[in-house]
Amino acid sequence: MRIAYLFNSSTPSSNPSSIQVVNTCGALTQLSHQVKLIVPNTGQNVSLLKFYGINKSPKLIKLKYFNKFPLSLYYYLFSLFSITYAIFDKTELYITRNIFNLILLNILNKRVIIEIHHDLHNEGRIVKFLCKFTNVFNKKNIVKIVAITHAVKRYLVKNFNIESKKIEVIPSASSLKFKFNKLKNKKFYNIGYFGSLDSSKGANFIIKLARKDKLNKYSIYGGSQYEVSRLKKKGIPNNLKINQSVYYGKLKPIISKMDILLMPSSTKKIRSIGNIGNIVKFTSPLKLFDYLASGKLIITSNVSVFKEILLDGKNCLVVNNFKTANWIKIINKVKFETSKINNIKRNAFKLSKKHTYLKRAEKILNF
Repeated sequence: MRIAYLFNSSTPSSNPSSIQVVNTCGALTQLSHQVKLIVPNTGQNVSLLKFYGINKSPKLIKLKYFNKFPLSLYYYLFSLFSITYAIFDKTELYITRNIFNLILLNILNKRVIIEIHHDLHNEGRIVKFLCKFTNVFNKKNIVKIVAITHAVKRYLVKNFNIESKKIEVIPSASSLKFKFNKLKNKKFYNIGYFGSLDSSKGANFIIKLARKDKLNKYSIYGGSQYEVSRLKKKGIPNNLKINQSVYYGKLKPIISKMDILLMPSSTKKIRSIGNIGNIVKFTSPLKLFDYLASGKLIITSNVSVFKEILLDGKNCLVVNNFKTANWIKIINKVKFETSKINNIKRNAFKLSKKHTYLKRAEKILNF
């Protein structure tokens, strides 16, 4: 089948949305489909295979007239140009995360799968108007609506009168492959965080935590060189190293060196890429699935939507507040409860086998 994934974000890049879309397209290609990923002419000048470490690459089409992230009028123009390209390429199935793309494809009566990852709060006025006063999600040409979490599905059913059976919850996934290793009692643990340096994701909290917990070594990987420099100006303790993000394809050996992985996200407000909006009720962080795949111990804050995947004492440890003393107490317990911790780690590792990109791609195309 000839598939076009229409995606209006920088590719390749370390943006979680870019990582997920490219890996999904790579998996669709592995299933013997002809996949073209149509994006703006932005992102790093590196091959998808090298940047993401994927086994098979979709054909990347960069529209040369869009040399910046498409905003305002260019947002709508990019949709028109990308769909036009796909039509002339004789595309049989369209996949997109862009609501305006969906609206145009509905008008053209093209077979489309729409992925929804959060509410529509950040959409422009035109898109909001069309979603409110037209039956945008209930057209016959829409073969499937993919919700990233059950929370997103409930939101869509409640606000857009969509039949529940038309929406399938397909969480994110990981393409990283690790061997499971038991945690041993050590003098100190390597504790890592991978992802956005936005304060709502917990980078500032980890600085405070490392400052208080002198017994362990901490590492942060994420953000640009500028973001890393700005964070370091706050004063970094000697047991903390902050590094800018690396190619997704190079994450595995770095994560392998860690013993514990942290997800101290805010329980009240989590901003999406660009530091906008609030996706705390809907988010399904990409790093959550990479953490599971690693088989490392995951310690997380008590974000409700995370519980769709993570269960305290089953495949992770949950801390109910942001008092550094409580996080340190949990970390220190690890040394004395290695048998229990290894069971938790093993459960996480087993769960990750259900969340591969190949299985995700198969579910997306099962309509």
